[in-house]
Amino acid sequence: MAIDLQQIKDKQRIAIIGNEGTNEITKIVMHILDSVNKPYDHINLDEAHKISDASIVIIQGNFSKMTQAGYEEFLKFNHHIALIHHVEDENSRDFNSIEEFIDKYETFADNTPKSGTLLYNKEDNLAMVIGEKQREGVGLFEYESLPGNPIENGFCIDGKLNVLSGNTNFLSHAGATKSLLRLISISEEQIMNGFSTYKD
Repeated sequence: MAIDLQQIKDKQRIAIIGNEGTNEITKIVMHILDSVNKPYDHINLDEAHKISDASIVIIQGNFSKMTQAGYEEFLKFNHHIALIHHVEDENSRDFNSIEEFIDKYETFADNTPKSGTLLYNKEDNLAMVIGEKQREGVGLFEYESLPGNPIENGFCIDGKLNVLSGNTNFLSHAGATKSLLRLISISEEQIMNGFSTYKD
């Protein structure tokens, strides 16, 4: 589905990409933004979307499942902040080479503008390769899973906060969410309160 660039040109544009976890991370991000009454728009190229007068827009994508036309459409989004979560995936075998697969992410990351920000998962080897590349004027930040342990029906974060989630990768997705939201001035207290009311 085409993005109307005119509708989002004045918004802070946030991209969440990867081969796993983008839906889950986006869902948690939106839950916490809702919990603090911060308006946002959400775009998934596979779904219909509406654009409001919110100051930020979140777009998510999985390059291994995109057509070339969809990928080129995604690049036009011209993100200010990008989060690269999980690049290593069996879907890379659908490409002629792993280099071709990674090149899609490299091209996307290279499009991050000066004064833009790139977040990447330090627990994913290929995300690290892409994220650690120096890009002039681009802020680079790594993140990792939140400390925690599984409990019945969820996880306990840092020995303090119980969260209901059946997602075995929740702590990784929560780490991504926290790093992203801190960049847009959502406080740690607000984030943790949001986690406490989250349900898969």
